[in-house]
Amino acid sequence: MPKAVISAGAGAVAAVLSATASQAADFNSVTAPTIVEMLESQGLPVVTGFRRPSGDPYVRTRASGIDYTVLFYKCRKARRPRPCQHIMYMARYKLERPLSLLQMNEWNRRVHFQRGYLVRDRATGQWTGARLEMDVILAERGWIRPKTLLPSFIVFHRTNRRFFNLIRSRKGERHERIPGAKDL
Repeated sequence: MPKAVISAGAGAVAAVLSATASQAADFNSVTAPTIVEMLESQGLPVVTGFRRPSGDPYVRTRASGIDYTVLFYKCRKARRPRPCQHIMYMARYKLERPLSLLQMNEWNRRVHFQRGYLVRDRATGQWTGARLEMDVILAERGWIRPKTLLPSFIVFHRTNRRFFNLIRSRKGERHERIPGAKDL
């Protein structure tokens, strides 16, 4: 009799643990509708879509003249909307004047948690664009709600304003504001 009780109890514990393991990916996951809600709460326009071939979602918006993309990674394919374990904020720029790799490396040395890149035109081989990216940490259960994700987006937006000054400024024009800039 005691062996039957122990094996029944072990079976119940195993069932609970397997259910918990299958839901564990959702504890620190985010979906596109969560990001859409966060952006719309700030009055920003939103466009959504899916990347090929992965089918992972993306969200695009525009704030203060900057085009932002939120990319989702490691998404569960069986569910809709897809819960994803990683997101990254990205902003792209066309360079109006040349920027050296040395300047970009100096930027990356001074700014933490975000990274800037120069983008080369395939046809001409010239550095014609720049990109700023920030990975968002989705660490704890219950942290991933629109109101708790908003501060990370605001930090990224403010850093983009400084990045904009780097890629657009000339000597003596260091504190130029982005046209139509809105304080988030």
